[in-house]
Amino acid sequence: MSSHAVLLEEDIAEVEANRLLAKPEWQLACRVAASKGLNKSELLPKFLLYVCEQYLLDRAHEVTEQRIGIQVFNRSEGYNPGEDNIVRSYARLLRKRLDQYFEGEGRDESLRIAIPRGGYLPVFENNFEFPEPETESSDFQPPVHFASRETHPPDAAATPKDLQETATPRPKWNPVWVAALLGLSAGILLTALAWILVRSGAPSSAAQSPEHAIWSQVFQPNRNTLIVASDSGLGIIENLTDHLVSVEEYANQSYLSELKAPPGIDPRNFNDLRRQRYTSVVSLDITSRLTRLPEFIANRAQIRYARSITAEDIKNANVILIGSKHTNPWVALFEKRLNFNLEYAPEVDQSYVQNEHPNGAEQHFYRNGTDPESNRTYGSIAFLPGLDGAGHVLIIQGLNMAATQAAADALFDSKLMNPILQQATSPNGTIKPFELLIETSSIGATAPGAQVIATRVYSQ
Repeated sequence: MSSHAVLLEEDIAEVEANRLLAKPEWQLACRVAASKGLNKSELLPKFLLYVCEQYLLDRAHEVTEQRIGIQVFNRSEGYNPGEDNIVRSYARLLRKRLDQYFEGEGRDESLRIAIPRGGYLPVFENNFEFPEPETESSDFQPPVHFASRETHPPDAAATPKDLQETATPRPKWNPVWVAALLGLSAGILLTALAWILVRSGAPSSAAQSPEHAIWSQVFQPNRNTLIVASDSGLGIIENLTDHLVSVEEYANQSYLSELKAPPGIDPRNFNDLRRQRYTSVVSLDITSRLTRLPEFIANRAQIRYARSITAEDIKNANVILIGSKHTNPWVALFEKRLNFNLEYAPEVDQSYVQNEHPNGAEQHFYRNGTDPESNRTYGSIAFLPGLDGAGHVLIIQGLNMAATQAAADALFDSKLMNPILQQATSPNGTIKPFELLIETSSIGATAPGAQVIATRVYSQ
């Protein structure tokens, strides 16, 4: 489970929330945070959204190196920015990623975000005739860390994933991380809501795409479609308690009262995790891409949070489940139908995919890699009949967020999917149930590529 998540908090001050949502600058910041250049990072989206939120809500005095270090990078209140340059290092990387976004994916944006050197306040400018970015004297300098008197040991919070030169096992969440996550500001908390509103004008029902016929079966004019975002807060709770919540516990919400805060965890923070609603930036990105498909039918689709639906909802609609059973337990309803099942261990990097019936040279287990040069990981795509036999279920999942993103990238890649869909197409033009196992490798902070390493096509 990745640490960068988005909180949908129902009791946020309505006036402040509406102020943000109404601002085109905030909408732009959300799009940039969910872009390919940032959304695979653990911390870059948090950095961008924190400084933008503070600036847009007239709290520019909060945008200091020390406050950013505390709120975004989990540093203690008394940390010394002069001895720990993590904020400056990430600022250099963020400036570079912003330039890349507005020169590529966001070149048609009417506004542009810049963070001038020498400070951290964002500047919003017209996105035309913008000068070429200056060449950095150094591509990216890793942060310098000095020994401190803090009692907590160095971990992924002290050496973030984006800056690690070698792959190291990711520890479980500790109280410092939970407190930092819960302390994130309203800007980050409202990203999902803003993103959905930004995309609410997506095309409703364009011509069906013959080369990607699966979408015409997922989005149908005579049946509702639920897009179910992952419950990342649940994943945090599971990591803290070493307890994988079953679909039965999730459905009746008994885990909310029965799971107790582990020793050393502030019960108030733990209760906040149980009450508040998190989803990942990857879920937002996938949801946004779905709403922009030509086959998407706006008046027949709903975007729902995993914790706010029931088994009956899933039974009576076409469903797209984003995330594995670790963060979206509804996937477990279809586990017996799956050949590629994602299994979780208390140690995150020890999670694996179980191949129930290997074919040929296929492996029985596919485990997360810990090679220092390449973090190998796995995801899957499953297209199955619905619970009532009349609809369809599409599952996009991975052992971690990079793997879930890779599975989505494969699904939206027509060139990659066309041969598979041709194999799965029935004589009447409908798509047969199928499963794909996806492998991806992420080197440093580079966006992972995806390849299909195993395929299953079923008669029904």
